[in-house]
Amino acid sequence: MRFFWKRRVKNRCKFGDLPEQVCSYLAINESQPIISKIPFRSQRFVVLDTEATGLDYKKDKLISIGAISLQDGMISIEDSFETLIRQIETGDKESIPVHGILKRDLEWAAQEEAALLCFLSYINNSILVAHHADFDKNIINHALQKRFGLLLLNPFLDTEQFARRLEKGPFEDPFHKPGDYSLDSLCTRYDIELNDRHTSAGDAFLTAQLLQVLLCTARKKGLTFIGDILK
Repeated sequence: MRFFWKRRVKNRCKFGDLPEQVCSYLAINESQPIISKIPFRSQRFVVLDTEATGLDYKKDKLISIGAISLQDGMISIEDSFETLIRQIETGDKESIPVHGILKRDLEWAAQEEAALLCFLSYINNSILVAHHADFDKNIINHALQKRFGLLLLNPFLDTEQFARRLEKGPFEDPFHKPGDYSLDSLCTRYDIELNDRHTSAGDAFLTAQLLQVLLCTARKKGLTFIGDILK
């Protein structure tokens, strides 16, 4: 299935039917070497978070993306990305108190297509990272599919699943409490101060700090390569 949509996108690029950013993104990810045996210290990670009008990625809308990069164990504040995305609505009475984004906040926000093109240029061929990554991946893919017939090609790392694989001992005993792998719980466990929670940029920065800790733990356990952490 992926082969066919990629071929369609490539054909549209060939005939100039898609923006340059989409075609460049496709080209650089197609030329990406097999990375499983590349040391993860050398790779650029882009840690991201999204806010949306609700929790159903098929019907709800993307209203914010925040992202920040990490490479060689260092978070780069200068290499970050944040955008609000103009939508008619910001969500229902359950979602608005979570993300805190009001309709007036989106009046001068970027159009969805422009925001997605900037995002593709920013992520390039980096490894993408998110906490409970399925929702972020799905809602971005849904928007990309609608606008350009495109899906994300980057490898994806979920810090929740990564933490589960790395942690041994008291956190994996019969008394393990559900929710101990939420972003709040993991940040508390690793002494990461919970600031600017439930904004896309704030949650991306918290997740990047968590990733720092997890990658350090992975190295101590003898894990070295991208393939070791993407299992």
